Amino acid sequence: MSSRDNEDLFEGDVGKRRPRSSQDNASLFRPPSAASSKRAASRQRAAWYNRARGAPNVKLAHERPAGQQRVIIKLKPVVHAGSGGGALMRHALYVERDGAGREGDPVQVFDRELDRADGAAFVERCENDRHHFRVIISPEHGGEIDDLKSYTRDLVRRVELDLGTRIDWIAAEHHDTGRPHVHLLMRGRREDGRDMVIPRSYVSHGFRERAEGLATELLGPRLEPDRLDRAVKLERFTELDRDLLSHTRGGEVALAHLPDEGKRASRLVQRLNRLEELGLAEQARPGAWRMHADLEEQLTRLADRRERERATARLLAHEDRGLQPERTRELEAAHSSQRVTGRLVGLEQLGDDVRGPHLVGVEGVDGKFWTARVGRLDDLRGLTEVERGAIVQLDRATPEMRASDRTIWEIAEKNGLTYSAELHRSQRPGDRDNYIIMHERRLEALRRDGIVTRDSGGTFHLPDDYQARVAAREGLGGRESARVTLLDPHSLERQADYRGPTWLDRMADGIEDRSQLRHDGFGKEVSEAWKQREATLEKLGLGETRADGFHPAHDWRGALTTLEEKAVRDRIERDTGRVPHFARDGDSVHGLYTSRIHMAEQSYALIERADHRFSSTLVPWRPEMDRALNQLVSGRVNGRDFDFRYGKGVEKEIAKALSIGGRG
Repeated sequence: MSSRDNEDLFEGDVGKRRPRSSQDNASLFRPPSAASSKRAASRQRAAWYNRARGAPNVKLAHERPAGQQRVIIKLKPVVHAGSGGGALMRHALYVERDGAGREGDPVQVFDRELDRADGAAFVERCENDRHHFRVIISPEHGGEIDDLKSYTRDLVRRVELDLGTRIDWIAAEHHDTGRPHVHLLMRGRREDGRDMVIPRSYVSHGFRERAEGLATELLGPRLEPDRLDRAVKLERFTELDRDLLSHTRGGEVALAHLPDEGKRASRLVQRLNRLEELGLAEQARPGAWRMHADLEEQLTRLADRRERERATARLLAHEDRGLQPERTRELEAAHSSQRVTGRLVGLEQLGDDVRGPHLVGVEGVDGKFWTARVGRLDDLRGLTEVERGAIVQLDRATPEMRASDRTIWEIAEKNGLTYSAELHRSQRPGDRDNYIIMHERRLEALRRDGIVTRDSGGTFHLPDDYQARVAAREGLGGRESARVTLLDPHSLERQADYRGPTWLDRMADGIEDRSQLRHDGFGKEVSEAWKQREATLEKLGLGETRADGFHPAHDWRGALTTLEEKAVRDRIERDTGRVPHFARDGDSVHGLYTSRIHMAEQSYALIERADHRFSSTLVPWRPEMDRALNQLVSGRVNGRDFDFRYGKGVEKEIAKALSIGGRG
C-alpha cells in the first residue's frame, strides 16, 4: 500500500491512540505479499482475500449514484501493541460519555441484540486480540433517521455478508454535534478465531456504499439542491463573491460587466441584493453596486460569528450550573492583556473539520463565562484525557505560521522558493511519507486561497512574502487563536482531597493570581474548596488550623509532590507490570511511547524502555509527542522538555545507542 493510499484510510482521528506503525496498520487491511510488481501484488491480494476469507466479490460503484443519501464513514484500526485492551477501554469510556445522547441523556452502548450492552465485557473479549476497529458512521441527515440503533444493526449485517463472517461489536449514538452519528467498535477477530482483515477497496468504498444504500432506503432519494442557488443566501464568502470581485471595475460592479450566461448572471444579481441586505454592498447608481472594501474579511467574520453563536449555545445547553447567556464574554473582545482563569466547561467544534478550529468555554473565577476560539487542534492536545472541570488559563495568541508552514518555507527557501515531495525527501530523508503528504495538503489549501501556485509537474511555487501572507491568513476575519494552558487536570472536587500538589495550593500560596477572584459563582466555589483542602492537609500532617487561620507545615509542597509521584508509580506498576521512574535532566531515553500521564503540575509521556523489559520511564510530555504514540522514540531530557525523534531510522539509532552502552 502506498503512503498516499494509507493516508486515505485514516481520514479523521477516530481515537486518541495511533497504530504502532504504518506497516502494522496496513496488515489489518490486506495480507502480506512478496510480489515485486504492484499490479501482481494487487491481483494476489484480491485472490487471497476471496479464497481465504470466503468473501463474495463485492461490486463497488465508487461513484455515488444520483439521488443517493450521503454518509461519512471513518474507519481506523488500532493495534494493541502489547497494551492489551487499555486503549480500547479508554475509547469505550469516551464512546459512553455523559451528555451525548438524545435530549442530553447519558449514552448507553448497544449491540446486535441489546439496547443496553455490557461495554466492559466486550473489552474483556478483545483483551488478547491483535487489534480492533473504530468506526464513525455519520449520515448527512442522521437526525431524520428515527432509530439509529436499527440502522446500525442492519448496516453491520450487510457488512458481515460482504466480509463472510459474524462480527463482534458494540456501538453508541452521539448527539453532541449538529449531526447525529454512531461510534462503532468492532473486534479484530473473525468468527473462526483468525485475525479479521478488511480489503483496502472495501475500506475506501464498500463500507460507505452499504451505509449510503441503507440510508437511501430509509429516507428516500436525496434531492440535490443547486449549489450556487444555496450560495446566494449564505452568510460567508462564496465563489459567487469571488466572481463578483473579479468583475469589479473602478470599485463598482455593473450589470454590463457581468457575464451574459442567463442563470449565472441572475444568481450574481441575487447575490448582490443579498450583500446589500447584509450591509456589504450598496447601489451606487441604477444597475451598479459598490461593494465593501474588505468584503472577504467581513463575510468571514460574519460566518465565524454565526458559527460561534451556535457553538456557545451548545456549550450552555450541556451545563446545569445556571450559566446565563448574558454573562458570556468573548476573550477576543476583551483587553489585549486579559487573562482568564477558571474551570473548563467544554469544547465545541467550529465548522465541519474535526481538525479545525474549536470554541473553548471557561467559567472564570471572575464570575463570568468566557469563550475563545482556538484555531488548531494541536493547541488542544493538552486537554485530552483531563477531568471535566479541569482548571485552565486563557490568553491571546498572536497569529503565526504553523509548524508545517515553517517546514515548507525552510525547504522552499533553499530551492528557489519551490517545494515538492521530492525536494522534501532529499532535504529531510528521515521524514515519513504521511508527514510529507500532510505538507502537500497544506499547500493545496493555500493554493485554493491564491497564496501559492502549482505547476503541471506537481511543484509548488511560493511568493517572496509567503510568511507574511500565511500569518495574515491565520488571523483573517478575526480568526486569531487563543492559547489554552492547563493549570490542573483535576476538578475542584478532586483537588480538595488530592494527595499531591494542586492549583488550589498555588492559589492559596499566592503563586496564582487572585486579583480576579470574586465571591460569587465559580470564585465562591474556589474559596469553599480551599476550606476542604485545609482539612485534607491537616489529616495528612501537612498543616494545622490555629486561631489566626491555617498554617502549612514546612516543605508541605515538596511532601505533596512525593505523595503524587509514589501514587503514579504504584498505579503504572499495577497496570503494566513495569517499574517506572522519572527521568532526570540530561537522561537519554529510548523505547516505545505508550501513553500520557497527567499530573498536577506536569504531564508526562510513559516510555517502555528498550533495554529493560520490566522497566519504563516518565519523560516530560509535549503535544508533538502524540504523533509518535505507540511508536519507538529516542531522545534526551532537557529540563522540562524532551527532545525526541521517531520514525525512520530510530530503531537503528536505538540499537546503536544500546550497543555502545547507552542506557535509557
